[in-house]
Amino acid sequence: MPKAIGQRQEATVSHRMNFWGRPSGNSTVSWDYKSQKWVVKRPDDGSPALHRTVRCEVCNQSLRYAIHSVEATRRRQARRRAGAYAGLVVLLVSLTGLINVTDAGPVRIALTVTGILAGAVVGWVCMLATMYDTGVTGHGAGWPGATKHAVELVEPRPEGMPELVCERCGHREEYPWGSQYRKGFVEKQYQAAATRLENHTCPAA
Repeated sequence: MPKAIGQRQEATVSHRMNFWGRPSGNSTVSWDYKSQKWVVKRPDDGSPALHRTVRCEVCNQSLRYAIHSVEATRRRQARRRAGAYAGLVVLLVSLTGLINVTDAGPVRIALTVTGILAGAVVGWVCMLATMYDTGVTGHGAGWPGATKHAVELVEPRPEGMPELVCERCGHREEYPWGSQYRKGFVEKQYQAAATRLENHTCPAA
């Protein structure tokens, strides 16, 4: 699920530090980024995208980004989401055809398999593109992949749920939060974390 989009948001612009991915598991690699803070101020709905330049503190490159309005960003996300659904439909229809069709010729089987692969790829890419779309475009921002420079929105902490830190010893209890989670789930996790903080053994007590 994409992050919540607002008129004014805290964000980070990150520079990828390693050229090759660092092995971090079975058939997976990770990338190290160094981030700097940036404030995204969006144009009013119905207005064209604003172009803003930020200088990378690592490589000193001037990065020019287009910042889209809240409405325009949601439309972009809706189009990409529609592409993901379309890919899923093509995948399911092709898969059903492959299972149910008997005595099919090699050409028809090849077309059906092509439909399965195309549907899977289009659906997966469009789904990831929806999740990565922040309404900020340029230099690969808004698309999946380990780009040289990345823009990520920083969501504000939920109202009424401050950081859970012991005032005496500094012990901190974390809990999951963000627009990708249901509100009820976040509230339940916050209450559980608050209980853990209350029951923790404070060395300064």
